[in-house]
Amino acid sequence: MEICVLHTRWKSEEEKEFQYGYALREESGGYKGEYSIRCFSEGGKDEMALCWIHPRLADTFEKAYTILYILAASHVFPVHLEDVLGDMEL
Repeated sequence: MEICVLHTRWKSEEEKEFQYGYALREESGGYKGEYSIRCFSEGGKDEMALCWIHPRLADTFEKAYTILYILAASHVFPVHLEDVLGDMEL
């Protein structure tokens, strides 16, 4: 279940507008307190770009929300999400 969604919008140097969403999900498969992140584009030709992350990304809400906020503030593209998370010390 998605429990929090952050949205971000910005323009590139070429004046192209980007809109992305970053959703924090709490997994309900019997493992309370496990969180995953879904990053998605909003509108435009990249509308189908979705990236799901392993459900055991974080085991506390605070840690999961911090990661979510960093991704949104950094304007991480959905296709780069796994690489960025791999470079972070989680």
